Amino acid sequence: MTLFNFIRQFYHFCIQANYEGLRTYKAVLNILQNVPHASNLLDIGCAEGTKTTNYARMLSVSLDKVYGVEKKPKYIALAQKQFKIINVDLEKDVLPFKDQEVEVIICNQILEHLKNIFLLLSEMDRILKRSGYLMIGIPNLAALQNRILIIFGRQPLCNKIMGPHIRCFTHREFLKLIKLNTNFKLIKINAASLYPFPYPFVEYFAKYLPSISSYTFYLLKKVKHDPVNSGWILKQDTDTIF
Repeated sequence: MTLFNFIRQFYHFCIQANYEGLRTYKAVLNILQNVPHASNLLDIGCAEGTKTTNYARMLSVSLDKVYGVEKKPKYIALAQKQFKIINVDLEKDVLPFKDQEVEVIICNQILEHLKNIFLLLSEMDRILKRSGYLMIGIPNLAALQNRILIIFGRQPLCNKIMGPHIRCFTHREFLKLIKLNTNFKLIKINAASLYPFPYPFVEYFAKYLPSISSYTFYLLKKVKHDPVNSGWILKQDTDTIF
């Protein structure tokens, strides 16, 4: 083992890098504590369904009232054993629900994978009940480790060239996007993993410093239903063609 590899592995141990997924999961659970019990639940990007069933249990939603959106066949095969799976193209298809049919929507670590985020955002607005809750989680481009990497001319970790992410969001700019939609009220913000601090600071500092943490989470409550004028609809004069 080279000295560089030893230092890298030691650093990964210090920041508890293997527990990054667990920290983001705990952040979602924490923010969902602000949601009352619900009648149904939609998890967009539910993977194999383990976390989705835990969200449902936490919100007292029976599994026959749980829906998941997933594209990967290996995940669909596992998740559909527990609840109904919806296989749609989030950049082209509408969600197969009536207006105001869903009470809680979870959209965690999904928007960064989409070129067209506006269809999904507007669809979540359309199908969510008034007084329902929307939880969105994103990677933060302005995370401290990304700022350091960019200073040295390196690619930010949340947007690797050979990675699956094609959108970038900073915490502050995403807040501006949220506030464009007056159908929603921001209830709570949470965050996870503030690198390059070692454990346990990497975990505990994040909740107090979301603007420089690696992942940020937003809980929104729908206060009115006006999807046509939501503020999350892309203007037609844009030079980006989806």
